[in-house]
Amino acid sequence: MAGSSRLAELAGRVRSAAPDDLEGPAVIALSGGADSAVAAWLMLDRGIACRAIHVDHALPGSPVMRQAAEAVAAHFGVNLDIQEVEIPAGPSPENQARIVRYSAIESTLADDEQLITGHTRDDQAETVLLNLMRGTGLDGLRGIPRRRGRVVRPILSVTRSETRELATLLGVPWHDDPSNNDEDPRRNQIRRIVLPDLEARFNPQLRATLAALAEALQGELSDGRSPVRIHQTETGLFMAAPELHSVGPQAAAQVFREAIRRIRGPHAGTRTEIERLAAVADGTSPMAELSGGIRVFRKGPWLVLERVADGPDLVPTPWIVPGPIEFGDWTLDSWSEDRAPRAFPLSAWIAVADADLFPDRPTVRPAGRGDLIDGVPVSEVLRQVGVSANQRMDWPVVDSGEAVIWVPGARISQSVWVGSATRRYLWVSAELESL
Repeated sequence: MAGSSRLAELAGRVRSAAPDDLEGPAVIALSGGADSAVAAWLMLDRGIACRAIHVDHALPGSPVMRQAAEAVAAHFGVNLDIQEVEIPAGPSPENQARIVRYSAIESTLADDEQLITGHTRDDQAETVLLNLMRGTGLDGLRGIPRRRGRVVRPILSVTRSETRELATLLGVPWHDDPSNNDEDPRRNQIRRIVLPDLEARFNPQLRATLAALAEALQGELSDGRSPVRIHQTETGLFMAAPELHSVGPQAAAQVFREAIRRIRGPHAGTRTEIERLAAVADGTSPMAELSGGIRVFRKGPWLVLERVADGPDLVPTPWIVPGPIEFGDWTLDSWSEDRAPRAFPLSAWIAVADADLFPDRPTVRPAGRGDLIDGVPVSEVLRQVGVSANQRMDWPVVDSGEAVIWVPGARISQSVWVGSATRRYLWVSAELESL
């Protein structure tokens, strides 16, 4: 009797926490865990027609979660579609997994279907705290929206402990994701270490407080309209850079977040990504790249966000100097002069070297993990000038055969510097096609 009483209590709490306007048909993003299982139960309890989809990320714990999702779907008697994906390389595997997961799911949605996810109040609190720790504006304090477009999160006011208890009492064969025990992802550290410590020391209701803050701000900060029009294309989107400048940095940041949601969705990007967009928009940076294969550049008065199509692998290529060379989307050029330049170029994309020290036939190749220039890791040199980790993988370097002598856009080696003994001068330049 006690169990049935508790079951009725929890079921009533989940029903009352869900929005009244849930509609179908719906697709449940079914992970195999308790949260998405309860979301599925809620939709079926409302009598809403639904099916389920599970994304297999090909991670060590994926087979366990795939079996759990199959078991949960069978328990509820719903059709299950399994999508297999690979997580691309990037600075944040968790973020890359989220991007490909949503992309795989949304590609299967019919025009009239809504996507139902099992985000809980705990997820909301973790998201708000993560945003605070890495630096955020008001948009980040809003956390996870209950509804955005066709994505609906009906149990966002329900705690994780409540979903686990309810799923267990319902007899659902759910399983906890083994990756939740990994110590590396930052969210796991927030979940397992930071939040429990803060609650023990300062506020036992901290998760509820953070979630309440997000809920309060979601109703106050946005009317859903962008202050700058965002134009959509087949490969990306674009907006007027002068308009972004005229609305001010805060409003422009709001536009940037909305643009990232539209092209990459559903998360609005990190503070660093917003800063990179702003730098390209105002002309202080020629281009930037966001995780998920998004390239940002100026085209006349337009700021363009474009999905980068997968191209052929870049292979080391000999460069006959002086003269030009094509390397992927890059064009490198070189020419010699006998007279010293009146002023050395200020642009990082053009450099001057001693023609007698610069080899006649260097190699242009993608930057490697262990590359150094003047003893400094090339990855660090690129990071210092704002090149993202994703973009560094295909960034060209010029190799003399003994060492890297030029990193376009970043540094030319001291070994080929112009000096008092220089008699011939070699100019080298680099340009990216999309610029």
